[in-house]
Amino acid sequence: MYREPIPSHVRITLTILTALILFSLNNRLLAQQVSNTVSPQQGISLNEVLNLAGQNSLDAFKTKRKYGVNYWQFRSFRSSLLPKIDFETRPFTFNRALVKRYDSEQNIDVFRQQQSLSSYANVSMTQNIRATGTRLFINSSFDRIVNSGLSEIESYSATPVRIGLVQPVMAYNRFKWEKQTEPLKYQKAKQEFIYEQQTINLKTIDLFFNWALAHKKVEIARENKTSTEKLFKIGKRRYDLGSIERDDLLNLEMDVYNANTNLTQNLQMLQKTEASLKLFLRDELPNNALPELPELVPGLQIDITEAAELAQANNPDILNLKLRKVEALRDLDRAVKDNRFDLSVTASYGLNQQANTFVDAYGNLLDQQMLSLNFSIPILDWGERRGKIKTAKMNKDVADIELQQDGDRIQQDIMQKVIDFNLQRDLVIGAQKTSGIARESYQITEKRFLSGRVDLLNLTSSRKAWQTATEQYIQSLLSYWKLYYQVQQLTLYDFINNTPLTQDFEIIINN
Repeated sequence: MYREPIPSHVRITLTILTALILFSLNNRLLAQQVSNTVSPQQGISLNEVLNLAGQNSLDAFKTKRKYGVNYWQFRSFRSSLLPKIDFETRPFTFNRALVKRYDSEQNIDVFRQQQSLSSYANVSMTQNIRATGTRLFINSSFDRIVNSGLSEIESYSATPVRIGLVQPVMAYNRFKWEKQTEPLKYQKAKQEFIYEQQTINLKTIDLFFNWALAHKKVEIARENKTSTEKLFKIGKRRYDLGSIERDDLLNLEMDVYNANTNLTQNLQMLQKTEASLKLFLRDELPNNALPELPELVPGLQIDITEAAELAQANNPDILNLKLRKVEALRDLDRAVKDNRFDLSVTASYGLNQQANTFVDAYGNLLDQQMLSLNFSIPILDWGERRGKIKTAKMNKDVADIELQQDGDRIQQDIMQKVIDFNLQRDLVIGAQKTSGIARESYQITEKRFLSGRVDLLNLTSSRKAWQTATEQYIQSLLSYWKLYYQVQQLTLYDFINNTPLTQDFEIIINN
């Protein structure tokens, strides 16, 4: 069949349409492949990184274990005030040996073979009285011995019940002082745990802002690289037209190489800072995460008087000063009482019996009574005890002075940190405005350079000013948040939410 030939303009149109369709399909497939291989970057805030550090860092794990040590020490102290029951036994003791004995008939010492089998058991309960330092006890014991020789003799000794006490009269009473020191130590351990969490926060803030600053430097370096390449291309055309000199063109070319080098160096620094943060977080930082710089807290101004009062109430260093004062008084009391006369009373009452049979040992019980008064007084020690007492008193005086100095230092530290934080807000706002102005100034200078109204020196100077202002803004923001968390650490108070810092310590122990 005869067909009319397709006109040439129609063939050209069909060819163009086919090429456009193929080009569009190819672009869609390429975009889909890129989206499947490169995951999008997601922003991560400072608070999210702080939470990761508080859960996953080794510092957080160590802090929990340090609290656990203090928790079980306090549990041990509380248990020491409860009655204790002990069971002691020697169920089987066999002894066969030659022993020296006196022969009354011959009036000489002789060696004779002796063989015995014995058993022993004792159950006792003790109770310490904290106020007086008294130790009460009650016990029950049983003893059996079988002697073998020319004849076998079996003997039993039983004390069904025996009660008594040991009462130091003028001695150092450790229970009285532990009643004061141990609760303070445990409360200090709680406050130190929260305090150490803020130390982790401060370390995390440094790592986060180092990472954020490295990101910003890479971003600026990439913009700088693109800008210098564009300016170099324009410079070559202007050089061909004779509007700029050879040295200006060479400077533009050198800027391109410097920009590439700077970008490489900043990429290396970004990898290092990100690796440091990931190591601290135990690889819990999400891949392709972008740091989101935190903003200022609107209207936050900390009152110096309130911060000083909160530090006095919550700071573990203040509590440690109170503990050291009590310990100084305790050491003085121990030195005085350990270096003078000693007086104590021991008394007990019980029932006991001994017999050749088990049943008879628990029958017809006899009274067992004991009362002892022990007294010791130094007569001549050439001033040794007096020297120890004087040393303890002087150590207490030195401790009192150190406590006053440490207290003043802590108060001065908190006041200075609050003043710096309240002023830092204005510095951040100023640095932020300076960064914005410097960026706009650089953009204007770049346009003027392209139009030939500004030389290369002014352009370079404007670019450096923008980069410096941007870095200074991030550094001022870092100082703002570090100062805030330092104040929060010293006071253990959240001024943003206006609540004290708390912790569920039961969860820490159970985990």
